[in-house]
Amino acid sequence: MLLAGDADVIAIDEAQFFDNSLVEICNQLADSGTRIIVAGLDMDFMETFRPMPGLLAIAEHITKVHAICMRCGSLAQYSYRKTDESQVVLLGEKNLMSRCAGMLHCCH
Repeated sequence: MLLAGDADVIAIDEAQFFDNSLVEICNQLADSGTRIIVAGLDMDFMETFRPMPGLLAIAEHITKVHAICMRCGSLAQYSYRKTDESQVVLLGEKNLMSRCAGMLHCCH
């Protein structure tokens, strides 16, 4: 909060990489009159990212955007992991692929 100073607007990108304390910090800043804009992925390839459910629950406005399914071109809701790596964060487009809700039956 000290770094926020007297800012009117604070924007946070890649919020999925923060811990759950981001929810309380955003709440405190918003309560003090600061406009908070947060962007981040809501899910990884297995589950929801740490602070995102809490941020979505307290948000006044939500805009959800989707990638495009790499198989059929429909709106994608999932990140499909193309490797057997167990770590959650992997960099590079070779490791993940956007997939639609029909990812098990898409384009077969």
